[in-house]
Amino acid sequence: MASTFAHASLSDAKAFLGITSQDTDAILDSCLDRASAWVDRYCGRVFVSQRYYEVKDGGGERLVLRNQPVTQVAFVGVARDIMLTVKSTNTTDVIATASVLDGSLKLRRMDASGAVWDNVLSLDTYPTSALLAAAANAVAGFSATAGVAAPSRYLARAAGVDTRQAGASLLGYTEAIGDWHLDEERGIVYGRSLDQYQSVLVDYTGGYTVIPPDVVQGTLMVCGQFFRARTRDSSVASESLGGYSYSLRSGDETSREIETLLGPYRRLR
Repeated sequence: MASTFAHASLSDAKAFLGITSQDTDAILDSCLDRASAWVDRYCGRVFVSQRYYEVKDGGGERLVLRNQPVTQVAFVGVARDIMLTVKSTNTTDVIATASVLDGSLKLRRMDASGAVWDNVLSLDTYPTSALLAAAANAVAGFSATAGVAAPSRYLARAAGVDTRQAGASLLGYTEAIGDWHLDEERGIVYGRSLDQYQSVLVDYTGGYTVIPPDVVQGTLMVCGQFFRARTRDSSVASESLGGYSYSLRSGDETSREIETLLGPYRRLR
């Protein structure tokens, strides 16, 4: 089965390629995933709708989100409060740090002999500050207490904060900003007070619940190229079998058509 981030279904791909048997279903699923990922990279965006926790630099009156269109904004806020406090419980450790990186709380220890332990706690697995504190408290060499109750994903990014002595106080984006409005299609949050803050967290849902037809077509064309390339001799321009024959289109022609279909959705960098 193709992944949840595929732009089209297996049945769409089979209909596009004129395939009725189930013999190549697994290969087609793989090609569809690869084609969808290729289109996402080419356009500089993820088309399938999903939730994002995006931290943007402040200093202006608008925030341009990476994933449009935006269908919902759950929270716009700034880092003000301690969400989690982590302390080392082993006085002989030479390193004991806490980091919030890549959607995880990472706890690292090094003892006096040089042995290192790394523990990674997913913020999605422990979605609240209380649950995350309980999980961190169960890691050998550390204790943790929750501060302000908030989603774990609202923790501010931190790297290698020392948990010895006073411990590490990890801040979260917990103070909501209320004076904002949204341009859904362009994915822009506007607000007069945004310029007062160094960084702002936006918790939102972006992307398409229904993939645009041109994007589906472009993805199916790329999928077809991947599928045919597994057996095709690149030196052959045309071939025939019995009463059936076809000619392979030039790569330039196909590329131009794909570019035309996807061009309007390509995000300028």
